[in-house]
Order: sequence, then structure tokens, then C-alpha cells
Amino acid sequence: MKKTMVMAGVLLAFVAFFASAKDYEVKSVSGKVTYSESEKGKANPVKTGMTVNDETIVTLGTNSKLVLTADGKDITLRTPKKGTVAEQIEAKLGMSGSVSKKGKGTATAASRASDVMAEGELDD
Repeated sequence: MKKTMVMAGVLLAFVAFFASAKDYEVKSVSGKVTYSESEKGKANPVKTGMTVNDETIVTLGTNSKLVLTADGKDITLRTPKKGTVAEQIEAKLGMSGSVSKKGKGTATAASRASDVMAEGELDD
């Protein structure tokens, strides 16, 4: 009985630990990087020193870089895309942790131009 109660307590603590959103401090920003608190929320520029969490939606433009700090470790995001901080970190860790990358390969001028067109960043 005691063993079951202890295991239930450990499981509950484990779930509570991972269910809470982690906070990250923005160490540096270069290029066009915006954030919003919801999918339909207004996009605001990310600034050095601000705090974002796992649920914050961040959009990185082409040739942009976002460096976050958490638990004394720096996390650099460079892939131009929109997603939550947690999704972007997971994607980065998934790519760097595997031998064969599933990405598009080497970026060329044409691929960068198509990324810009897809993001709607091209000024007429």
C-alpha cells in the first residue's frame, strides 16, 4: 500500500513538473523576430531581456536568430518558421540529435527567396 502511494506521489510530481511552462530569458535577437501570446494575437517584436515561455508563439524571419537562456544554458534558434517556443526547441533538438537530417538540405538563393515569399516578408 505504501509503495503504491509513493509511486502515485512521484508520478504526480513528475507530471506537475513537466506540465508547467518553462520560462526563457531572451539573451539576444538579430533580424526579424516577433512573438504573440495566442495564434490570433498581435505580433510584437522580441526584445533582449524579456521573458518568454514554452507556450509563447515566436516567428523567426529569414536570416534571423534568437538566443534564449534557461537553467544556465543558451539555446539558439535560427530556422525561419512560426511556432511555440517549445515546438521550435524540440525541432532544433530533433535535428541536431540525429545523424541524418530531414531538412531541405543546403539553403540556396532560390530556397531562401521562396521562404521569404511564403512568409510574406517581401516588400513590393
